[in-house]
Amino acid sequence: MFVSVLGRRSAVVLAAILALPTLVAPVRPAPRFVSIGTHRLDVIQDGQGSLPVVFEAGLGNPLDTWEHVWPSVAAFAPVVVYSRSGLGRSESGPGSHTAREAVKDLRALLLALDVKPPYVLVGASYGGMLARLYTSLYAADVAGLVIVEGVHEQQVQRYGALDGSYPAAFRASFDEQLRKLPAGAEADEIRETMRVQAAGAVDGMKPLPDIPIAVLTSMKSDPSASFVNGTPRGHDAWRAMHDEWVQRSTNGLHIQTARSGHHLQNDEPQLVVDAIRFVRDRLSRSHGA
Repeated sequence: MFVSVLGRRSAVVLAAILALPTLVAPVRPAPRFVSIGTHRLDVIQDGQGSLPVVFEAGLGNPLDTWEHVWPSVAAFAPVVVYSRSGLGRSESGPGSHTAREAVKDLRALLLALDVKPPYVLVGASYGGMLARLYTSLYAADVAGLVIVEGVHEQQVQRYGALDGSYPAAFRASFDEQLRKLPAGAEADEIRETMRVQAAGAVDGMKPLPDIPIAVLTSMKSDPSASFVNGTPRGHDAWRAMHDEWVQRSTNGLHIQTARSGHHLQNDEPQLVVDAIRFVRDRLSRSHGA
């Protein structure tokens, strides 16, 4: 009798399970090549709505650097993720790989994709510098910024004020890296970083406008780091540089974490997603996002 009752219950449970809708993982678009006239860039587009979120990767990094972030953002916003010229699958193109050329290429890409401004730009490390430069050159096209562990053009000079050996050690380290790198975009971006740091300025860079901005800063100390930036004292200087950007905005947020290193988008991707939500929420009333 017990077996008979158990059998009937099992049949009912099985029927209920079969009646449930099948849960299918969302299909993500594959990267595709898009021509910007002189060459093709590798691009992913996803999501719907207004206020597109455009991702700019760090030095030498392809679009994969955002793989833990952009799918979550595409659930509530249109996204554009790409690899700069000569990185990942993107073709190198005829120009040099300077910051100005990178910004020029991004603008050409957004025009080719017919992605309408204004944008929320999200930049990591060197990509944060590019996002700020894009804002300087095309201010009307940028509604908000998210900067993840952004490079500061004066960081070598300011670290040098803490440790006089730092600028020389910095250049020696980068020179060593350049000797090991083959010719190409990544080496060119390192050279550009060195040029910017030596000058302490970026050609065409202006102070940030008063737009919503979120800045994410790693405060995780690294005892094995060769330079002062891996120490608590260096991190205080790093945080202060990032604070300067936040203070330019009446809608600014500074997120600091000691759990993640420089590649914060890999270690704590939800922090980046939350920062993007913060900026878009501040813009939603005026732009109807």
